[in-house]
Amino acid sequence: SCRNESWNGIAKYLADDVPLLLKFEDVKDIKKVIGIVCASLPSDFEKFIQWVAEVRRAEDGGTSISQEEKGRLAAKDEVLKQVQETGLYKHILDFLSSSACCRRLSSLTDDDNFHKVAASICCQGAEILAGKTGSAGCSCCQETCVKCLKTDDNDNKPVAVLSATVLSGQNEEKVDVLVPPSLVKLGCGVSNGTGSGCIKLQKPAGSNILTALLLALPPETWSGIKNEELLRETHGLVCTENLPPLLQEEILHLRRQLYLLKKCQENKVDEDLSAPSI
Repeated sequence: SCRNESWNGIAKYLADDVPLLLKFEDVKDIKKVIGIVCASLPSDFEKFIQWVAEVRRAEDGGTSISQEEKGRLAAKDEVLKQVQETGLYKHILDFLSSSACCRRLSSLTDDDNFHKVAASICCQGAEILAGKTGSAGCSCCQETCVKCLKTDDNDNKPVAVLSATVLSGQNEEKVDVLVPPSLVKLGCGVSNGTGSGCIKLQKPAGSNILTALLLALPPETWSGIKNEELLRETHGLVCTENLPPLLQEEILHLRRQLYLLKKCQENKVDEDLSAPSI
């Protein structure tokens, strides 16, 4: 949303500040490049991407999910898997595990505020379903619960769904949040039934988030790197042409969103916003 000041600030940082930081710093390796990007992240960066989820009206879903919904969940999981198979991901994983890692990034993998994040997702989803995207009023999300739903085919594997009732003024909206299987942890002897058992949902790891965002930055972001060998290595790691088609499509979509946020901040939304180049 162009009304979200934190998103505007983060888009500006990624699009404008990062290239300048790389231009004026003498970087020698990939870890230093990642360190420069992370060292000056805006304080509310963790709000930029919190989860991967799809919201629907509970009454539309019944006790199962459709083949189409199952396919979309599988696609989300495949995108996360492909992110983790990139060369850039391996470098970011190494950076995050090193002592040089910025402490603020720990909040990206902190699950302690899960219920707060889940409530926010349900509220935003309910507003979208009600056609109130970006509304100023804040919905109240009643207690959330996690349940398992079966697919409407012969697959016995259940799908975890976060359910909640959202109150907005006098209106009440029951919503389901469909969660990709890779972000679900099962325990306590959970069976293939529809009972919730012991289910824990987790946010995408900080390494996934940082990899996707760095891949989404425009190619000219890295042109300020003075070391020619490092510049070639960096371009090889972030080049979208080297990505699988599904991940490439998602990264270019994210790049366009960053571009639109920046144009919105500059009050240039009426200009020709053709898709950014690969």
